[in-house]
Amino acid sequence: MSSDTGAGPRRGPRLLTVRLGGGRVGWLLAAGNGRQLARSAVTYRSEAELDEAVRQLLVERAALRYLVQQGGDRSWGWSALLPVRSTGQAAGEAVARSARGYLRQDQCRQGLASFQAMLQHLRAVRGAG
Repeated sequence: MSSDTGAGPRRGPRLLTVRLGGGRVGWLLAAGNGRQLARSAVTYRSEAELDEAVRQLLVERAALRYLVQQGGDRSWGWSALLPVRSTGQAAGEAVARSARGYLRQDQCRQGLASFQAMLQHLRAVRGAG
């Protein structure tokens, strides 16, 4: 997986591979300014599996369903769910989450909008779908 999709002096979003315990991997999406926007909600056994999941996320980006909710610590967060037709599960599968909690719901929604814009940018750069 490419760890930097920015080009030249103007840096775009970066999709980074994160190595986790037990040989598992995940991804982290960072904006051009380095701010973490999203992380994978699922871990993968290999980089090949991770690459396929990212490809599917980019292809299905227009069909993603989003949940915005407040957690027990009163911070706001969002989740992106793949549609049922992709997962075969009744409620869809969470594939991405906000990388951090937000103090206010409007900030959370703004973070979600940034994630959606970054997906569009990554899709254009990677040529997926």
